[in-house]
Amino acid sequence: MKKTPRKVLLINMPSSIGVYKKSKIKVAVAPRPFLSLATLAASVLQSKNDAKVLDLQLSTEPIRDIYKTIKNYQPDIAGLTFTTPLFHEAKRIASFIRKNFPAIAIISGGAHTSIMPEQVLKETDIDIAVFGEGDITIQEIVNGRQLVGIKGIAYKNKGKVKRNPPRPLIQDLDTLPFPAWHLFPVEKYKNPKIMTQKNPVGTIETSRGCVFGCTYCNKKVFGRVFRKKSAKRVVEEFEHLKKSGFNEVHVWDDMFSTDLQRAKDICDEITKRKLGISWQLDCGVRVNSVDQEFFYKLKQAGCYKVAFGFESGNQKILNRINKGILLEQSLNALRMAKKAGLETIGFFMLGLPDETLETMNDTINFAIKLDPDYAKTTLLVPYPGTDIYNEWKSSGVIKSEDWSKYNDHSPSKVYNHPNLDWKTLERYYNLFYRKFYLRTGYIARRFVRSLFKGELLHDAYYAIKTFT
Repeated sequence: MKKTPRKVLLINMPSSIGVYKKSKIKVAVAPRPFLSLATLAASVLQSKNDAKVLDLQLSTEPIRDIYKTIKNYQPDIAGLTFTTPLFHEAKRIASFIRKNFPAIAIISGGAHTSIMPEQVLKETDIDIAVFGEGDITIQEIVNGRQLVGIKGIAYKNKGKVKRNPPRPLIQDLDTLPFPAWHLFPVEKYKNPKIMTQKNPVGTIETSRGCVFGCTYCNKKVFGRVFRKKSAKRVVEEFEHLKKSGFNEVHVWDDMFSTDLQRAKDICDEITKRKLGISWQLDCGVRVNSVDQEFFYKLKQAGCYKVAFGFESGNQKILNRINKGILLEQSLNALRMAKKAGLETIGFFMLGLPDETLETMNDTINFAIKLDPDYAKTTLLVPYPGTDIYNEWKSSGVIKSEDWSKYNDHSPSKVYNHPNLDWKTLERYYNLFYRKFYLRTGYIARRFVRSLFKGELLHDAYYAIKTFT
């Protein structure tokens, strides 16, 4: 007898991007189609069940839209994905679903759930917590396999929380179905000009995992083993995004350039197929895994912007956080990217372990020396699951586990830094932006660029938002 397909509603939190609007420095934010929901929805469809995506970052009345969607769609399962600062928002949504639709099974996944699945279950109305990769796990849940036999989950059983063994990582990523972009309102993912060349903007992963061990980062979802899609598969996904209606693609990888030859092959394949699509590397490029040829190939393939995680301008601090790079490598990578004609973004952090006034000044001065087109800094947030969190938790540095305060761009006083008070950290956070962006040379160069591209009013708008 043919089984009746089960319905799965995958929900993205309302503040998944908007949480960054609380920044003390007004960074540009815009809705992005969440890749995790697209890949999970594709897995549900592959298992001969039905899926629907509700992206609440696009909603002005999230609770109303949840109620209306569930009433009309009548799902068997509601899946929530959220990061650490959105835990309380997810908790409220799970409570609303449980109260109004008690028959629906509620599952969760993502970074925070993978870090502490038992706590998520104990403190919310969520029934099943998926930790690690969810592609296969969600298929087994939806197909009705007994929970005791499903790897990679924790679940509630007669008032107690049970945790199963972890699921092995997927080795051949080419076997995954293409993301289900047809379930998204593609036309709504429009970004401001400061963030993109063309709209709407789509996202892609070309690999999973990172082999490096930076102490401020956790890898509870994709692990520390680098796994990659073939160049051919990656470019087919680019084509899939274009056919789905996206005019620009942003790469969301932990480590795009780990296998540098594969990265070059991707560029060559895009060029060969003449895709004519605009794209950028939001992340995933390390300064010690690039060469000049790579940047030339990026440019030729239509990539126009590349971002680097420089983190600090002090070598001792870089060593302390196990970054595994040298300052000279950062300078060389920036020079090569500029030589290829690419726009550049530099990401930095203040308040790292062993940080002092001197090392923070080193970071500000190094950002100026590098001189990327855009520079962004954050105050360190010691996210649960990271080495820094574990170290500071055991030494009494962590003062709060109110996860709603764990926000990169507006962190509250969730810890007492061993060397620096919060007033000083916040002062240097503001000082970083003022010293970098209010340089005469930078303003003049930006003015000429904006005038040439017809973006003068647009850039002036963001300058006013940032410094007033």
